[in-house]
Amino acid sequence: MKLLTALFLTLAIGFGGCADKDAFSKFKLVKDEELAFDNVMFAKVLKENEVYAVASAVHLNAVYPKRYAKETFYIIIFAKNKKLLENFSLTLNDTKVLSLEKLPPQNEYAHLLRIENKWSSYYLAKFPAQKAGPLSLKITLSNQAQAVLTFQKK
Repeated sequence: MKLLTALFLTLAIGFGGCADKDAFSKFKLVKDEELAFDNVMFAKVLKENEVYAVASAVHLNAVYPKRYAKETFYIIIFAKNKKLLENFSLTLNDTKVLSLEKLPPQNEYAHLLRIENKWSSYYLAKFPAQKAGPLSLKITLSNQAQAVLTFQKK
């Protein structure tokens, strides 16, 4: 019995020594993913304290500073009812969106937040360039439910 216990402990220590040291040892982010996590905002889209959707947005100018002249956001919205997204609107500091492109779940920005599912909607939104300071991205669904995601432009 002592020999079996000793053998088990030896094997456990041997295999345990090969294990990763912590849960984050394989969780490596590339530079643009790190910047995205530093420049992402999440919000509930509410009307009278009822949640109609959840939204996340990444300010892509902070992730890829040389790529975009206009203020550009990667937006993901999960709405309880997709019909609420048929006529939704976006403003940035009370300025209307210049262009809004619907993207498939697998797109060039999907790796930034690692969210790819068929029940969310994905967009690339462009606004006129803004001065340094707060950027208030307002999302308004067709039923007037709203969320404001505030970013800081440097």
